[in-house]
Amino acid sequence: MNEKNEIRSVEMVSRIRDEMASTLEGKSHAEIIAFFRKAGDVARQEAKRHI
Repeated sequence: MNEKNEIRSVEMVSRIRDEMASTLEGKSHAEIIAFFRKAGDVARQEAKRHI
């Protein structure tokens, strides 16, 4: 099992950041907070399923 997986973390994070910026462009502060709150809720639910 000597396989090597190259992870281009900087490029991946930049792409995610750019997509998020595009999604949130023009949103109010309340809408941005709601977006991240919903994402956090989904992440917590997903984490609980993997315990």
